[in-house]
Amino acid sequence: MTGERASCASLLTPTGRGAVAVIAAEGPGATAAIDAAFRAANGRSAAEQTIDRIAFGEWGAGEHREEVIVIRGGDAAFEIHCHGGVAAAERILAALAAAGCIIQSRDDWAKQRSASLIEAEADRALAQATTRRTAELLLNQRNGALQLAVSAARDAFNAGEIDAAREQLARLLERAPLGRHLVEPWLVAIAGRPNVGKSSLINAIVGYQRAIVFDQPGTTRDVLTAETAIDGWPVRLADAAGIRQTNDPLEAEGVTRARQQLQRADLVLWVLDGAELQDEPQAVAIRQWQAELGVDRIENALLVVNKADRITADRRPASDVGAAYVSALTGDGLPALLAEISRRLVPTPPERVAIPFTTRQVELLQAALDAASRAVAADARALLAQL
Repeated sequence: MTGERASCASLLTPTGRGAVAVIAAEGPGATAAIDAAFRAANGRSAAEQTIDRIAFGEWGAGEHREEVIVIRGGDAAFEIHCHGGVAAAERILAALAAAGCIIQSRDDWAKQRSASLIEAEADRALAQATTRRTAELLLNQRNGALQLAVSAARDAFNAGEIDAAREQLARLLERAPLGRHLVEPWLVAIAGRPNVGKSSLINAIVGYQRAIVFDQPGTTRDVLTAETAIDGWPVRLADAAGIRQTNDPLEAEGVTRARQQLQRADLVLWVLDGAELQDEPQAVAIRQWQAELGVDRIENALLVVNKADRITADRRPASDVGAAYVSALTGDGLPALLAEISRRLVPTPPERVAIPFTTRQVELLQAALDAASRAVAADARALLAQL
């Protein structure tokens, strides 16, 4: 029909299993499909539901019947909330497609309905955010924080205030590493000699038995990972193989992978065995292990003395050594360790500030700063306009 908008639908939540999947649908085809398959507990059709109110009911019939929630967002615009499994979402999308809806990717759906590229990118990033803290920061960007900062820099260029514009761009780029981690977790590698308690430590941090624990050197021969949140920041812990010289080809491969992981890590926890340190001078032993493990070549490393319940207070070294003491077995020292990890990853937690959070944004900001440094304000303004 001339002038009638196309009916579209899209799965807004990330693929894979989850608690709830959210499908957006709009257009006459969507309304028809919902009326054909959805039986609301209040007995009303989709078009009769109150806008922005939850309508509980069932989708489908027989063995494929699903309990769902439908929210009418306006004329012929709906959200369908169903079980987070893949099958339930696919059945609903198939019904919408059969009714004439064009099934769009999440990215295409966001682009067509966003006021700017930044807003569309924030919508995509929000769908992947794994913690409330990162979601709040991304929502702030979606609501205009980054757009306002970019506009302020453009205004400074227009006013001939080149130094002020450069300073604003530099501040934005300083926050780029944090922005990348609003979706991608920080990598914290846990390394050390064999059998110092690395696997036990990772289990203590995540709160469940993720890694193998066995009193035999070489047990962990590959890089095991587990994802968690520390102080609201998403973190991927990498439990690396024990680093030592070995003639076992399989174990040697694990050590090689562990060393590669250390070079990529945002933070390295060098784990020492407190039981061994009890029998020798603490500071001397720690510095020997630093040299052996190459900690001086790691930009961001934290020494962690595990099994600290076996060390008497008078045997701990001076504070200038900078080691964290923890017992993976008893949990003693674990809260302090988590606080220190958070501080190392995000030394200055941001409030409501502008944060670039995609590679595209960072590259354009860097190019604009480079242009400004060459005193080519017109190029800088054009690059910021692309944001």
